[in-house]
Amino acid sequence: MRILYLVLFSSLVVGSSSAQIASSELSSDSDIDYFLKQAFFAKTSADRVALNHIGIESKKTEGGHLITAVLEGYPAHAHDIRRGDIIKLVDGSPFHPVESFNFEKDNDGNFLPTKREHKLVVFRSDFSMELSVTPVYENLFDSYRSATSNSVLEFSAGNKTIGYVRFWALSRSTNDIINYQTILAELDDTDGIIFDFRNGLGFLDPQHLDLIFPNRSNYFSYSYASGSFIDFAKASPNSTVSPYRKPIAVLINEGTRGGTELFAYQLDKLQRVVSLGEATRGEINNYLFGDSFRKEELRIDGKLFHNNSISPEKIITYPYENTERGDPQFDAAINALLGII
Repeated sequence: MRILYLVLFSSLVVGSSSAQIASSELSSDSDIDYFLKQAFFAKTSADRVALNHIGIESKKTEGGHLITAVLEGYPAHAHDIRRGDIIKLVDGSPFHPVESFNFEKDNDGNFLPTKREHKLVVFRSDFSMELSVTPVYENLFDSYRSATSNSVLEFSAGNKTIGYVRFWALSRSTNDIINYQTILAELDDTDGIIFDFRNGLGFLDPQHLDLIFPNRSNYFSYSYASGSFIDFAKASPNSTVSPYRKPIAVLINEGTRGGTELFAYQLDKLQRVVSLGEATRGEINNYLFGDSFRKEELRIDGKLFHNNSISPEKIITYPYENTERGDPQFDAAINALLGII
């Protein structure tokens, strides 16, 4: 992968002193992104804000909200709402990813759960459909972790078996590291795995890398402009689990940020890894080092990382507006794996 200049998408770092959310704090473009970052940066699980949602990422566009990602196992996915669809109306009013499902609060200002079914008007290409959808009530940290587990696949391609996992979220917690180990153990008998980091975020731990690399001798180091290098390999104890040693295809896009961005960067050091997709946004921010580090001075393996993106070896464009069934980046990853297995 090559490091390319990219204007940083500014990150909102949310404190954990209160779970109450003021409407003035919401982003005008994607309010879900606010709650996503709030949940990931919260100091404790109790500080994560729960809300009613249907498991989508979207961006406001003319005529509604364009779906940019759909979480596996959540209401939108269950009703076949797809990336590229446009949700225009909910219950006869303009759709909003947060306000359409969260209209009641308790005395502390927290959203209340609802079991109400909502009528969505969804446009796909040149036709529309009406769907009845009931949101889930959950904080987005838990939703993204669950979607990661829900995404795991194992399938045949020619005479080979390929595994797949979409890393919506990375976490350093002991339970999440164990879950990550379990996922890779399930895919250990495959001939190759697709690591899908598209729209993924979170916090990287050396133990994530231990299940891929034979040892920690080549993990990245980090430093500030005038400081000494710090070896990331020393950030946590070594894993005792045997690593996966077969080919891996890595998918990235502009939504890949934080821990998944660093994971993709580190994986590129292996000859048996091929990366595909589109450039990331260069948003390491607080996903690795907490809220006190000087991100503008951060260097990874001696190179400035902030305001820079990672570009895959093979550029495969996949516009969000594409409503054709299928995923050209996923298909390209399969073909790339078959070429090196």
